[in-house]
Order: sequence, then C-alpha cells, then structure tokens
Amino acid sequence: MNGDRTKKHKRALPMLLAVMLLLALSAAPAWAGEPVTVKVKVVMTGPPPTVLPAGDGPDHFVGLGQRQGQAVFSDGRKAKYSNVFTFDFVRGKSLTSEGYTRMAFDDNSWLFFKWNASVVGRDKNGTLGQGTGTILKGAGVYQGIKGTAKFTNRKLPKSKEHPQGATEANAVLTYTLP
Repeated sequence: MNGDRTKKHKRALPMLLAVMLLLALSAAPAWAGEPVTVKVKVVMTGPPPTVLPAGDGPDHFVGLGQRQGQAVFSDGRKAKYSNVFTFDFVRGKSLTSEGYTRMAFDDNSWLFFKWNASVVGRDKNGTLGQGTGTILKGAGVYQGIKGTAKFTNRKLPKSKEHPQGATEANAVLTYTLP
C-alpha cells in the first residue's frame, strides 16, 4: 500500500512544481526585454495648490501642487501613488500642467515618471484632462524600467470618503525591463 502511495506522490510532484512555477511567473511584472502593457486606475487627493499671478494680466496664473492616493493595476497589484506638479492657467483659454509621479509597492519596488497634461474639456464636476509621460526609472522589480504612460483624468464629486473631492486618473503604462 505504501508503494502505491509513493508512486502517486512521485507523479503528483511534477504537477505541483509546474503549478508553483506558473504562479511565480504570473506574479512577475514582466519578462526581461518583452513589452508589458498594464492599465492603472488612481484616485488621488491633496491640499489646494499654491497659485500665484503670472504678472502679465489678471487672468494668467501659475501654480504648484501635490497629490496622493492609491493606484490599482489591472493585474491586481496596488501601489501608493504620489505626485508633484506645476501648472500654467489662462482663464477661459488654457490649462497645462507637468509633474512627476511615483508609485511605490509593498515589496519596496517603485517606478517614477515625468508627465505633461492639458485640459481637453469639462463635465459637471470640473475639468477633464489627458496627458502622456515617460517612465524614467524604478527600483526593486522595476530596476532598469523604460516605458511610457498615457492617461486621462477627471474630477470626482465630493463624497463621504473624499469630502473635499478627488481626482480619478486612468492610465495605460507600456514598459520593458532589462
């Protein structure tokens, strides 16, 4: 009877190892050198930005701000999100911004990118924006990362969870690892 049991265990061992390998590989963010595309949804909040007159008229302003929140990736990963940004605003004409974003994961990995954005419209909650970015660097599993980001964002209404309101961004990141 023990011999039958040993044979069953020997047959099950390769299957168990294959399943473990598959699970390990599915948790990895990318194969080296192969492009990876992942969607990311971010909800962020922050203090009101600092705004100053640009000095060339009453409708031109420049500002500086920061936001924090949570990023949820389409493959299930979650990261702490933070960004700093500047903007140039001409009332009734244009709003452009640029900044830097960091997404930090529980395993101490992170990625960092620079972006540019502009307003493309409005809805009942405020401005709608879109932008692009370049992934500059990363650490941990993202060491050596190179890639791009494309995103849209919109204001969210005030809620119990976000009494001052919030911003939602939806991004597509495409990157490679060495």
